[in-house]
Amino acid sequence: MGHFGGSLYSCKPSGIVTYSPGPWGGMRAAMQIQVMCHTLGCLPVSKLCGMPTVGDLLEKDGTPKNPDDRMLKQLPELLTQLEWMAVAMKNQRDKTGTF
Repeated sequence: MGHFGGSLYSCKPSGIVTYSPGPWGGMRAAMQIQVMCHTLGCLPVSKLCGMPTVGDLLEKDGTPKNPDDRMLKQLPELLTQLEWMAVAMKNQRDKTGTF
């Protein structure tokens, strides 16, 4: 991400989605990514989406094995927050610009 420079990420929303073959769903990596996003000025929404044992959740083509699995319910919540934050931040950028 440093290749593009931090100013490209400033005052923009982000969402963090992780996965892993193990039981933690990449949550340790998500905590580090969250810090990096804050450092770049790219504010992540509070909802994280971590998918543990991703091979048990998704087929090889990416479709859910069980669409009702509780772990898959995280993504719509994250996207709802991300959309809200994107609209709010755009309105504020249009009103005051960036810093």
